[in-house]
Amino acid sequence: MGFIVIELLRSESVVTRFRVSGRTTVCEQSQRLSADSVAELPAFLEAAAAARREDDTIILAVEPSLLSCRELSLPLKERRKIREILPLELKGETACDTEELVFDCLMRGDGTQLAVWCRKRELSSRIELLGAVGLEPQLVTVAVCSWRHLLPPGDVKGTVLLADPSGAALYRDGEPLLFRTFWSQEPELEIRRSCAALDLTEGITVERIYLLGDLAGVALPGGEEGWLPLPMAAERESAFGGDYPAAVVGANAWAVVQAARKGELVNFRHGELACLSGSRGRRKKLMVSTVLAVIAIGIFCADLGLRYAFVRRDLESLNGSISSIYKELFPKRKKAVDEVGEVKSEIKRLSGAGAGIGALALLKKLAELKGDDITGFYETEIEGSQLQLKGDARSTQAVTEFKNRAGAALTGVEVSEIRTKPDGSATFTLRGTLKEEAR
Repeated sequence: MGFIVIELLRSESVVTRFRVSGRTTVCEQSQRLSADSVAELPAFLEAAAAARREDDTIILAVEPSLLSCRELSLPLKERRKIREILPLELKGETACDTEELVFDCLMRGDGTQLAVWCRKRELSSRIELLGAVGLEPQLVTVAVCSWRHLLPPGDVKGTVLLADPSGAALYRDGEPLLFRTFWSQEPELEIRRSCAALDLTEGITVERIYLLGDLAGVALPGGEEGWLPLPMAAERESAFGGDYPAAVVGANAWAVVQAARKGELVNFRHGELACLSGSRGRRKKLMVSTVLAVIAIGIFCADLGLRYAFVRRDLESLNGSISSIYKELFPKRKKAVDEVGEVKSEIKRLSGAGAGIGALALLKKLAELKGDDITGFYETEIEGSQLQLKGDARSTQAVTEFKNRAGAALTGVEVSEIRTKPDGSATFTLRGTLKEEAR
């Protein structure tokens, strides 16, 4: 991914391009246009737009003179919520109506915040300028709010002032205290005035001053002690290929990119100034996804339709085969309502007829075995291999003798429910299992 930082400053306009890979940030190109060449600004920006890549994030860094700030102590920890209530919190305490302002804040380690704001109108005009050449920014900030990332590693203790020709940022133990704009053309004089004002009004003594931008290469009169060019940090040195002058001049843009990557960037592109190009891009991607989803659903439905057609064709072919077989089996019958049902019924009927033939043979065998003393059978049930027989006998002795003779055709013969009548005859129930040869 990439970042294009566009600085529209009072003295110049700067476009710096970075590429980011993992934790590495590399400056690919930096171009500057003096404020004296304002007529060339559109062409300058159009050239930057022509070199833009699709994955580039565009950040607009405006002049620090547009920025105002104030220290607050709100019982909140989320920047988004703080940003939403700042217009109410600061209502009546700003130079103009809060409805004309756009707010953000910087969080401090002690739980307090530094509220910052700009005029919507002034930011809007610069956003429109970039949008007209195809460089609409996704983020709008003031670079001075990101200078915490320029503090020399291991040297953040105490009170430190960072300054360039446009303004200064004061830090105590790495936490921002205030930001200030330099209005005169003598930044070194502005630095002295700032230090004196802090000492007199706030009792704050500036211990070290680091100079960046064009100030880093200027020989300051008097050789003030503690005034040092911005040291070269290893990460920034790597980003600018070890070129110290380029690293000092491009420190603003580098700090902005670091803040953006870590989610700490002060961003005024929200509310009425919210970026719509990203929303359009997301809508376009969503539209593409929707079209693909519709195509996928269409393919799925077409596949289901084809499968249904094939199954229906197979069923029709099967039904035709069944009808043909039915006509061959029963040529004299008219067309049946359910050919399969009728064929099954005929098979059952034929199977039942076979079973009946076997039952008749068994009953014939039992009739031969009953002798004269068994006067008759009045109820016979055959279920599978089980037989239950009810009959009449001349006596109970005749029933016992018939039980013994029935062993020729049955196994496990049992006689029960023997009832004697007044005339000495008896009724009985006989149960048994058909032998294999009798089935």
